[in-house]
Amino acid sequence: MHYPTLKTVPSLPLWTEQFTGLDRRPRAADGSFAAMGNMTGENWPLLSSRKKRGVVAELENPLGMIAMEKLAWIDGSRLYYGGKPTPITGLSLDASMLPKQMVSMGAYLLVFPDGMYCNTADMTDFGTIDRLYASPAGQAVGFSLCNLEGQAYPRTGMTVSDAEPSDPDEGDYWLDTGETAHVLYVWHGKWTAVSSLYVRIDAPGIGEGLRAQDSVALSGICYAGGDSALESQLDFLNATHTVQAVDDDYIVITGVIDQNYTQADGSVRADRKAPRMDFVIECNNRLWGCRYGEQDGETVNQIYVCALGDFKNWRKYAGTSQDSYYVNVGSDGPFTGAAAHRGTPCFFKENCLHRVYGEIPSNFQMQTVRCEGVNPGSGSTLVSVNGVMYYLGAHGVQRFDGIPESVGKALGEGRLSGGAAGEMDGKYYLSAQEETGGWSLYVFDTGRGAWYRQDDAHALAFAALNGEMYMLCRNGTVYALNGRAGTEEPAEVTWYAETAEMGYEYPEHQYMSRFLLRMKLEENAVCHFQVQYDSDGIWLERAFLHGDGKTDIFQLPIVPRRCRHMKVRLEGHGGMRLYGMARVLTAGGSKT
Repeated sequence: MHYPTLKTVPSLPLWTEQFTGLDRRPRAADGSFAAMGNMTGENWPLLSSRKKRGVVAELENPLGMIAMEKLAWIDGSRLYYGGKPTPITGLSLDASMLPKQMVSMGAYLLVFPDGMYCNTADMTDFGTIDRLYASPAGQAVGFSLCNLEGQAYPRTGMTVSDAEPSDPDEGDYWLDTGETAHVLYVWHGKWTAVSSLYVRIDAPGIGEGLRAQDSVALSGICYAGGDSALESQLDFLNATHTVQAVDDDYIVITGVIDQNYTQADGSVRADRKAPRMDFVIECNNRLWGCRYGEQDGETVNQIYVCALGDFKNWRKYAGTSQDSYYVNVGSDGPFTGAAAHRGTPCFFKENCLHRVYGEIPSNFQMQTVRCEGVNPGSGSTLVSVNGVMYYLGAHGVQRFDGIPESVGKALGEGRLSGGAAGEMDGKYYLSAQEETGGWSLYVFDTGRGAWYRQDDAHALAFAALNGEMYMLCRNGTVYALNGRAGTEEPAEVTWYAETAEMGYEYPEHQYMSRFLLRMKLEENAVCHFQVQYDSDGIWLERAFLHGDGKTDIFQLPIVPRRCRHMKVRLEGHGGMRLYGMARVLTAGGSKT
């Protein structure tokens, strides 16, 4: 008796065991996903759900965050350090004074545009960069020729003339007016030139808050008399000077006057003031800033740098290596961001970059590069990762290492805007606004070139500290993204991963008959396996998986159905690791 021979239908599993993250392009690579939420590549080459975050703090009016030895943030009008309030209060909430920028320089933490600072190692050392002074109304202001210590030269025993005095006594002075630059001599058997001349300015409180070597802008000095030479000398003092000596009620500056003078009326100003800046950064023990727009009543397009190691002085021009510096910029349009890159300050506009080279003001040189710069409103996305700069440009995320290069094509064609970014362990964290209006938190693994989307977090700032990445959200929540600090978020992490379109029928009449998943679901975690045909918008659930903490292979049959293409979606909550996914192809009959 003969029995019919039953032929087995050959099948071929196409395994994917390396998952390359998010890729929204039409021809995405195998192992990538067209959409995802709360996924991470921390367990590469696996695809995993992210860890639970830690909730560190809840702020009422979040305005900024930075990491030094401890975490610092601004809540409303007050600065906090290590979770505790600092003496810095009264920060302006006026729209013209927002957004806030926080910059660290050594132990000092500074807040701009308010120009306030505090020493995080000694909280009694705090104040404002700007020190503004006007002499009290009705109070006289005195001007006298003096030595470096502020001791006035005696007017008796001093001759002011263009000819050498005859028969001088020991210790007499002669102010030689014969030359354009007056020279002071003292008699000790012969006339010996006094190396430098100084003017002491006496006024109530004029020296309070100043130190020797601070620069001050003097104004309002005027002369009411008939001596044209003295008038010219006093008018010359209306400029920026370096303070040589100081006490509460006087300052000493370099200068010369033929005779002492008292100004009885008018207001004399002695201001130490930082420029208003659009962006401020620290580089090589100096603060650098830039400004496009109005500055002290003038329209400017400039880059500034403070004195070496001295953030209080921005107009110090003594001809030394420690001087301040500024330069006019030739490109048009506002600045959009600033950052330090490999030891040089970089200032971005939308279509170019200005980079300053050099170590001291005398050899500073600016180089301008025409390139895709930082998108307006995206200055906070400028972050250095392993010596390479990343930022959000007009055409997506750019990688800058001398020349910009796009690294955000996998995020699709939708334009991203605004945003903030941070860096830790070679990963670039980016929170940005989608073209549709929503927000997304992306993580870019710079070493593998893989993108992952977490959730719709609208972050104002990121800060890495002690192996943890902190994120300050617009709603005021401060998160520890790796869950190593704060209180663990109570709800289970919900996640999903959606493949790109896959052709249903393959060459030689093979078709997809089932899926294999090698997956680990933590205890009580769940996963829904869904299928969508021909992009009809309807997700059909084909399997429901419940975790027991073990790694299993799940065979998921697909009911054959004629279609042009299909998509697969995994979604669930709780911990998940996807080790592998296979499409099993089965040979079908030939078409007639």
